[in-house]
Amino acid sequence: MARGPAASIRALSVSAAARANGSVDADLAHTLAEEVEYESNQAAEEGVPDFIQAFTDKTGFKIKATPGDSLVTMTKQFGSERITVSFDVGAIRNIDDPIADISVYRENDQGEAVKEAEEKADDTPSDFPIFFTATFAKPGAPVLHMDLESEECEVGVDHMRFLPDEETAVGTDAASHTARRQAYCGPIFGQLSDDLKENIDAFLGERGIDTALTLFMQDYIEFKEQGDYLEWLKKFKAFIDA
Repeated sequence: MARGPAASIRALSVSAAARANGSVDADLAHTLAEEVEYESNQAAEEGVPDFIQAFTDKTGFKIKATPGDSLVTMTKQFGSERITVSFDVGAIRNIDDPIADISVYRENDQGEAVKEAEEKADDTPSDFPIFFTATFAKPGAPVLHMDLESEECEVGVDHMRFLPDEETAVGTDAASHTARRQAYCGPIFGQLSDDLKENIDAFLGERGIDTALTLFMQDYIEFKEQGDYLEWLKKFKAFIDA
């Protein structure tokens, strides 16, 4: 019996649906299941690190972080001020990974390269640059919003701007981002008088925006990345299984 155009279209649709699950999907799903189980067991065994509770107890910061979301927000009260520190785990620039180099060289049996990579890993400092923001809001005053940078655990000031309200200063919506971008970002910090720079540094230090904070953020970023990786694995597996 002759097949009309409609029959051909139906046949093509059925063929496309049949190909929706690739030939390697079963193997990929199995591998992902093993990875999820391993990472879940590791997370359950390690639990929440003690350094997090110790930091919050000492500083008064409250941490808001969602699995799978790279934005981390920490808030606390300092007198009449509400302080908010935010950083994006996904924006951390950790360019060179000597450990990864070692594994590649070992696979290729490059003995001398392995030795050099291991020496590089031993010499690589554990700290890495962190770009973060701190906002200071108090009644009856514009909100101070600062773009900060941690380099070798020292806090540096990139920009200081004033915004009309706290919602604009910490909001994640497009309007808040635009308002922050358009606001005057202040003079170049290095060109300020020494007295003013020293007092701004002291202002930050008194509020806990200091070396101890940057060290905590480094440890917290590494901890959170493990949790985000597990969440990523689970979503990947759910996609393959669907």
